[in-house]
Amino acid sequence: MNKVLFPHITRWLLLLIPFTFLGFYPSYFSRLPGEVASVYHIHAFFMLFWVALAIVQPYLIKRKNTTLHKRIGRISYLLMPFVFVTAFLVIRHTYNVNIANETANVTSGSSTLSLDQIQAKAAANMRLGIIYLTWLATFYVLAIVNRKKILFHATYMFAAIMTILGPTVDRVIGHSLEYLGLPYNFLAENFVFISILLLLSGLIYYQWRKGNSVKPASVSLGIYCVGLIIFFTLPDTVIWRSFVELIM
Repeated sequence: MNKVLFPHITRWLLLLIPFTFLGFYPSYFSRLPGEVASVYHIHAFFMLFWVALAIVQPYLIKRKNTTLHKRIGRISYLLMPFVFVTAFLVIRHTYNVNIANETANVTSGSSTLSLDQIQAKAAANMRLGIIYLTWLATFYVLAIVNRKKILFHATYMFAAIMTILGPTVDRVIGHSLEYLGLPYNFLAENFVFISILLLLSGLIYYQWRKGNSVKPASVSLGIYCVGLIIFFTLPDTVIWRSFVELIM
């Protein structure tokens, strides 16, 4: 594993456990068992299963237990479609809730936005969820297609795992700054994006030093860059709004 990914990667992945709990504690775990729409419970179940696989699978490879790794990998063929579908349902639910809440604000007089502005704002707010979901689906498919090529499979799966950092670490940073009374500045907002780009750039260098192909890591970096370009340029456009309204 150390010849393909970073040293001690199996240990670092354990950080996903506290990040996931702390990131979603205020909005989800602290509100259990009620006060949360059922779609969030369903998505959380499949997503936590995915996080568990993300931690266990590299560990099995490190222990040279490829047989169990392959068996568990096949479970993901059934699991990941549910992750994708429930993630989309959460995005759609959030989109509709945002429109409903903003419409209620207009009715109460606390907002002066028009219906057109409300819909445009709601569409723009969905950019993070849609892009992360697209990244996850893309990298997972690439990893499965290249499952017989260890370097490619491991690299694309690593890129897929990093999509977990957005929903978790972003929330940890936001909650921490709110607790400390500090502003949510540009660095905090883009910390995960910057970290992912640096990690993939570092992985390219690391794999090059090991004499491995840098193609999968370079492709992963390119896919992330395309997503970031979309994130920063399209959400306030008619094209993005039309796309969101079409899929919602």
